[in-house]
Amino acid sequence: MSNKVVVLDLDGTLLNSRNEIIGGAQTLKCLSSLKKMGCALAICTGRLDHDIIRVDTQYNLDIHHRISQNGAVVSKENKYNAILLDKEEAMDIYLYIKNKDIRIELNTVSNRYWKTERDPDFPKELYDSHIIRENYEEIIVCQPTVLFLLIGVERELDEIEEYVNSKYKNTKAVKTSKTSLEILHKKASKGNAIETLYPGYEVYAIGDSPNDFDMFPIVKQGYLVSDIECPYRHIKSKSILQSLQDIISCIKCLK
Repeated sequence: MSNKVVVLDLDGTLLNSRNEIIGGAQTLKCLSSLKKMGCALAICTGRLDHDIIRVDTQYNLDIHHRISQNGAVVSKENKYNAILLDKEEAMDIYLYIKNKDIRIELNTVSNRYWKTERDPDFPKELYDSHIIRENYEEIIVCQPTVLFLLIGVERELDEIEEYVNSKYKNTKAVKTSKTSLEILHKKASKGNAIETLYPGYEVYAIGDSPNDFDMFPIVKQGYLVSDIECPYRHIKSKSILQSLQDIISCIKCLK
């Protein structure tokens, strides 16, 4: 592999709400061109690893590294490395949130736990790993728990975010939208995962939401394919296709 890597977010970046490639055949052609130019491709997403495998297989992307659960789980050379929630803190947080009027989901390394079926408008998993469980306490004690995903009204989530970030040493809460909040280990992030995997590499990153922002300060160039405000240096782009075309041009100019 050369020292060039293109890192792609999935939802809203590479995939639309129907799990289709945004830009279709043109996007796939650009990805193929980048591979021929010696670039490795990596996926960095909030989804679980099995969905990266499905996308990789379905579209023949030849993904080099898979970064899932927003940087908490990394697949490298047929091995998993995971940054897990601190069990004591996770249990304490769960007892704090369990009776609130919010939807609570719990992710382990390989499964999602739900108390009730998801709203049909939620993004569909490509591989359905969900398990219905009324209570998460035994899961937290016995399994490799990675994160909580909370869905609710903005005011309630803001209160939980402030509570978690002010009280816990090893755990953080990060808003991923106005109605969604993730709770995970403080060391888990997309930026940290990329920094660990690709020291000294020329990395290009493409994303669309706040949980992609921490990739931008550590890469050669970051592309934001949405209209939200980002505090870090980046290029605003209309789509992943436009971003990939720009990366191809940049690499050609450097040769």
